[in-house]
Amino acid sequence: MREFIEAFVMVFIGEMGDKSQFLALAFATTYPMKTVLGGVGLGIGLNHGLAILAAVFIAGFVGDMVFLQLVAGFLFLFFGLSALKTEEAEEEEKAKATTMGPLLTVASAFFVGELGDKTQLMAMTLAMNSPRPAVIFLATVSSMILVSLFGILVGKYLGKKIPHRALSYLAAFLFLLFGTMKLYGAVNDGFKTPIWIGIYAAALAGLIIYTLIQNKQARTGRKQEK
Repeated sequence: MREFIEAFVMVFIGEMGDKSQFLALAFATTYPMKTVLGGVGLGIGLNHGLAILAAVFIAGFVGDMVFLQLVAGFLFLFFGLSALKTEEAEEEEKAKATTMGPLLTVASAFFVGELGDKTQLMAMTLAMNSPRPAVIFLATVSSMILVSLFGILVGKYLGKKIPHRALSYLAAFLFLLFGTMKLYGAVNDGFKTPIWIGIYAAALAGLIIYTLIQNKQARTGRKQEK
């Protein structure tokens, strides 16, 4: 049960204010909510199922838990930096551009849209470090469905009162914290000196600042296009 809750909460936090919520909201303006949530479950289920199968294979092939912890740490840092970016406008355009039946349209959009995305990688990372990957699968898929439902309800009934960017920044902070803790627990004691910690902090701060600058430039570019 603990694994389920941890995976559920982690995915829920990571997707709050992310593009998946805006994609679900965009589809909900065209299709019934049940159809959208069914499509989310189908698309994400296939997406995460493939990711977890790959994770089981990798964990069995590698077998080195320290290496897997390092991989998990760097992936969580990647999740954190990715959470700083918002792409809601692009996702709304994707939702409007599809032409298949409602359920398959939503399912294919979420399956393709999440390929290689942080949520799929997160499911893979959690499964690599879990003795029960099926629990991780159920947790991540159900969490994505709830996140999508929350995004639809917020978008329909609360408009823009919820600061999505603030939620994204909160998720980014938590994932950067998780990643740092994973790396600290996995690296050799020789890297736990003030010098190496300072280098790591400076490098991470530089990546965060670079990402925020890129975000600002992207927003400025979109405003100029309008």
